[in-house]
Amino acid sequence: MSTQETAVTRYVVANGTKLAYRQLGLTSGIPLVMLMHFRGNMDFWDPALIDALAKSRPIVLLDNAGVGKSEGEIPTTLHGWAIHVIALLDALNIHQIDLLGFSMGGGAAQHVALAAPEKVRKLILAGTRTSRTPNTVLGPRKIFYELAHSETEEEFKAAFALSFFNPSQHGKDAAEASWNRIFTRKDDRAPHLSPVLAKRQTEAFLNFSVSSPENPYERIHELRMPVFVANGDQDLLIPTPNSFELAQLLPHAHLHIYPNSGHGFLYQ
Repeated sequence: MSTQETAVTRYVVANGTKLAYRQLGLTSGIPLVMLMHFRGNMDFWDPALIDALAKSRPIVLLDNAGVGKSEGEIPTTLHGWAIHVIALLDALNIHQIDLLGFSMGGGAAQHVALAAPEKVRKLILAGTRTSRTPNTVLGPRKIFYELAHSETEEEFKAAFALSFFNPSQHGKDAAEASWNRIFTRKDDRAPHLSPVLAKRQTEAFLNFSVSSPENPYERIHELRMPVFVANGDQDLLIPTPNSFELAQLLPHAHLHIYPNSGHGFLYQ
């Protein structure tokens, strides 16, 4: 069975764009497709999470257009991200999935589920929110600024610890352990997205944060599949109260808040 460290990078042309993806875990069953956070790529999933999931099911990881090993230009809407995901599924002849979206990837996951509900059996929204609502809670600007503007690997590591984990010693230790696991894959990996290209991802999230009939908040009642909403109890990047609201808005949601953890709760 392939793991996060050993999975082979493959490529397919979907929606006119050469996209990179990896398939790992079991070879039969409904795959879990996982959509990554801001400035990350397939290599930035924590192996402790991926390998545990891969023991019981197929996993599909991907780099969206313009990110990591994929070609093309980063779409400036999360709906645009979703269109590439759906096209990749069609190109791979995958008809039904469970879908996990983490952080900004959770916004894209909502768009996938709205655009192709027949494909999404179950939806997992981790450390995320729906598009802007009257009650949306915003985190400290410094947290996102550091994550968006870090350039070197050491700066990005510090921003990762600041934005994903609690400032306690427990949180600092968890951040260090997760970072080290993420870099156990030494070969065939891509760096984090540059600050210049990250501006297009920021623009996509800003477009997600305005009232629009095309955004998920205005259509959230259409999501009829079971949804698992999860977060840490001290998420500073996309504050935890947004997870409570998201679960209340969804017709069929289950909410779980993990104690003593932040935005990166699923890496602890």
